[in-house]
Amino acid sequence: MNPETETSHSISLDDIADRYGKLVTSVCRRMIMDEDLARDAAQQVWVELVKSFPSFRGESKISTWIYAITRRIAADYAVNERTYSMRFVKDYFSMEDIDPPDNTDLDKTIWVKQMCDKCVTAMLHCVDNETRLAHIFRDVVELEYEEIARILEKEQAAVRRMTSRSRKRINSFLRDNCMIYNPGGNCRCRIKRHVSEVNLAEEYEKIDRIISRVSFYKKSELVLPRKDYWKNLL
Repeated sequence: MNPETETSHSISLDDIADRYGKLVTSVCRRMIMDEDLARDAAQQVWVELVKSFPSFRGESKISTWIYAITRRIAADYAVNERTYSMRFVKDYFSMEDIDPPDNTDLDKTIWVKQMCDKCVTAMLHCVDNETRLAHIFRDVVELEYEEIARILEKEQAAVRRMTSRSRKRINSFLRDNCMIYNPGGNCRCRIKRHVSEVNLAEEYEKIDRIISRVSFYKKSELVLPRKDYWKNLL
């Protein structure tokens, strides 16, 4: 089915959940630091989709319709999110080393991935909310600039500038401060030893070998814990 022609008569809510649940979850997770709030935002998107689904007539791509709703709700939930300076994030990552809690039942690899996942989201908070949203749509969801412009209601050139600036800023930080992104860099991350012990960088390298030109954030979505906040709503 061509996504340009899909309507509420040609696609079901189950199809939407299967196709977009994890992606909408990723947008909300990366936009919002607090996981409970991120889950609430993603589930609110589902509620809005269910409510307005019968009136969807295919006047836009279904993905554009879904992500426009996601954009509005995620932005509302993220209104109180802080924007951090790169220095603040760097200093936080460089604090005293931490180890898995003694009483944790988690496998060490899972714990490391969960910690890295929080860091990946924190780094996105070095740009403002709107720029972060554009960056997520481009580098996580992998939408075309034209579609992002429609979703954000901006000129395509403006979206390109936003994502280019954020990518340069974040990638520069990663190059100097993340051993997964740059194994030869000067990383002083507080869980660096544990990341080395579970060889997390190797998982990122495998993605590179399989998929060319994939962004660090897209690789993170494939390597780090993936979640679907719509699953328990079906």
